This record gives sequence, C-alpha cells and structure tokens, in this order.
Amino acid sequence: MTNLKKISDAELTPLVKRGIKQAYQELFERFAPRIFQFSRTYLKNAADSEELVQDVFLKIWEKREKLDSSKNIKAFVFKIAVNTIYDFIRRKNLEQAFHDFSRSQEGSPAHNTWHEVIWNEMLENLDELVAQMPDQRRRIFKLSRKEGLSSEEIARQLNLSRRTVENQLYRATAFLKKHFKTDSFISLLFFYLWCG
Repeated sequence: MTNLKKISDAELTPLVKRGIKQAYQELFERFAPRIFQFSRTYLKNAADSEELVQDVFLKIWEKREKLDSSKNIKAFVFKIAVNTIYDFIRRKNLEQAFHDFSRSQEGSPAHNTWHEVIWNEMLENLDELVAQMPDQRRRIFKLSRKEGLSSEEIARQLNLSRRTVENQLYRATAFLKKHFKTDSFISLLFFYLWCG
C-alpha cells in the first residue's frame, strides 16, 4: 500500500470508509493530537481529554461507512468531537452535581454509600423505562441522549423527517416524566440532567 503519510485527507477518506486499518491508524495519528488539544480547552484535564479522544475515534470507526468522500473528513472528525465533548461535559456535570449534593449532606460514610445506592437505582430505573419504549422511540432517545446527536442528524441516520424525530423525543421525555421516580431532590436533578 502507498505510504499513507503522503496522501491527502481526501484520498484517505475512502480508505477509512472501506475499513482499512492502516488508513484508520493514519487518521488517528493526524487528528488525535488536535482533538486532544481541542478537548482540553473545554475539559481542562489531560486524563479526561485522552479518554475523550478514544471515544471520538471509536465513534469514527463505528460510523466509518457513513463517511462522505466528497466532504472534508476534518469537519466529520471535529463534528464527532464536538458532540462527544458536549455529551462528556453533560455527564460530568451530572456526576459533579450528584457528588456536590452528597458532600453537602452531613453524615457518615454509610450515608454516602446510601447515595451511591440511590444513584445506581436511578440508572437502573431509567434503563428499564427506556427499554419499555417502542423500538423506534428507544433508538431515537438513545441517539439523542447517549450519542449526543441532534434531531437533524438522527433524522438523516434513520431516514426519517426531523419532525418525526422531535415528536418521538417529546413522547419519550413525556413518558419518562410520567414514570420516572422523582421522590427526592437528587432524583429530580438526575432526571433534569439526563432527560431534560
């Protein structure tokens, strides 16, 4: 195979799309340092930025067949990076809010363990409710909340209208609001940050 370091991004794109591992490695070498620096300006932490780079490139590999050879691969890479950073910050904020709340409560280590139990129960409760949704709604909700995709991106990926996607997200959120156990401040906080 040609020395991939000498080819342009445009020439590299179809090779990545075909799943050629050397091309994917070259893409990683070209963009990982930039994604690391870019994410560090938002995350302010080297370890989190390294984790985020791994997440970004895992998503790129999983979505490689959707690459459009006529478009700029740099834009594709950074779009995934931005969505991943948004999702990462959202989750970190949720965890931080939870830990801040836990620390604000006076009590023993056993009390903090109890908060961890509540946290895990809420995650299980959310997963169980999402599993009860119709297939299409569940898939749309996961793409929105877990993958961080916009309504327009989900519509393109699933070949649906944007209005359909937004309607399904509205129904998903309404279903969760109706059935999610929000009997404490922390469960309300959890629900708002995950589903709001």
